[in-house]
Amino acid sequence: MDNLLIDRETLGKFVDELIKQKPLAVDNAEQLNSLREEAIKNLDDKIGMAVFSQLNEEQNKEINQLFDRGEESEEVFKNFFDRAGINLETTIARAIREFSDEFLERGQNV
Repeated sequence: MDNLLIDRETLGKFVDELIKQKPLAVDNAEQLNSLREEAIKNLDDKIGMAVFSQLNEEQNKEINQLFDRGEESEEVFKNFFDRAGINLETTIARAIREFSDEFLERGQNV
């Protein structure tokens, strides 16, 4: 999702906290950074899937048109999701909770 819904820094801070809770089997900083980056991407993807999977075909067309026109502001997206009946806060919180549970249960295989 390229951090469309939550900025990369916020995702990174969240993943860092998870890593502190469950140390990963890594031998060096390079491996840790690689696993961290993978976890950030996976979290971002999970959030995106949770949000965008709720859109119907017409809503998918509409949001793609917003992207095509370069209308990618926070306000535009908020209005779009409000009209689509998607509660972003609840959806994102649920996706983050699920990711966290999976990460802490399985570790680096998230």
